Amino acid sequence: MNFRVVGLRQLASGGYGDVFIGQRNDTGEYVVRKILREWHLQHAREGFEREVRVLARGLPGLVPLLAWDLTAQPPFYIMPYLAGGALTKYAGTLSTNQLHNVAGELAQTLANLHSALEVHGDVKPDNILVTQDGRLQIADPLGNGTLFTMLFSGNRGGTPGYWAPEVRNGGSISRAGDVYSYGVTLHHLLTGRKPQEGQNLYLTQQEQVRAPKLSEIIKACCQIEPDSRPSMYEVLRMLGGSDWADIQGERERRRLLATAACLVTGVIFLGVALRGKAGG
Repeated sequence: MNFRVVGLRQLASGGYGDVFIGQRNDTGEYVVRKILREWHLQHAREGFEREVRVLARGLPGLVPLLAWDLTAQPPFYIMPYLAGGALTKYAGTLSTNQLHNVAGELAQTLANLHSALEVHGDVKPDNILVTQDGRLQIADPLGNGTLFTMLFSGNRGGTPGYWAPEVRNGGSISRAGDVYSYGVTLHHLLTGRKPQEGQNLYLTQQEQVRAPKLSEIIKACCQIEPDSRPSMYEVLRMLGGSDWADIQGERERRRLLATAACLVTGVIFLGVALRGKAGG
C-alpha cells in the first residue's frame, strides 16, 4: 500500500468487524477502513477473505477496493468513502422513475456478479451505497458481519427479514437467495416499511397501482421455492417490459424440450445396445 490513512474515527461496529473513516495522507481524500476485529475466529476470517475476494474482482456496481491486507492483525481493507451513505435512508421517498432506475442498477450489478460465479449473500438497502453523483455501489458481500448481518459460517448468512427462507432455515447462500433479497429490498424501497422477520410481505392497492411492474417483480422474486424465482437476467427482461407469465411459459417450453431430448437420446442408446446384443 503506497499511502497511509490518518485521522481515523469509528463509523460503525458489528458482530465481527469495525468500520472507520479517515483521510489518505497523499491525496487528502476520505476513505473507509474496514477491519476484522474478531480475526482469531476461523469462520470470521473465511467470511472476510470471501468479501475481499468478491470486491477485488472490480465488477461494475460493486464498491472498489483501494488496498487490503489479509495477513495483518487485524486484517483490513480500504475503500472509497461514498458521501451519499446507505440507500436505506431513501426508502419510501423515491419517485417511481427513481425506483425503476435503482431496480435496474441493482439487477445489472447482481447479474454481473452471478455471471462471475459469485453470490452476494446479504442484499439489503444498508449494503447499497450512494455515490456523490447518485450512482449505486453494492458493498459487504457477506463478509465480517458488520451492522445486522448474521454470519453462521464461511458460506451461510444474511439478515433477518431480507434473507431467503432456505437461508433462514440453514441453507447456503445462492443466486436464488440473492434474488429473494433483491425482491425484499425493492419492497422496502417502494413502501418505506422495513421487513420484519416472520412478517408476510404485502403491497397496498395504491402501491401496486403506483408501480405495477415493480410489484410484479417483487412478487416473482419473493416466491418461497428457489426454482420458482426469476434469474437476475430475467428480472432485467421484466424491467424492459417482458411479463413474468411469458417468461415462465418459455421456461416450461425449454423444460419440455429438454425432457424430450433426453427421451430421444435414451431410446437411441437403448436401440444401439439391443442391436449390439443381437449381433453378439
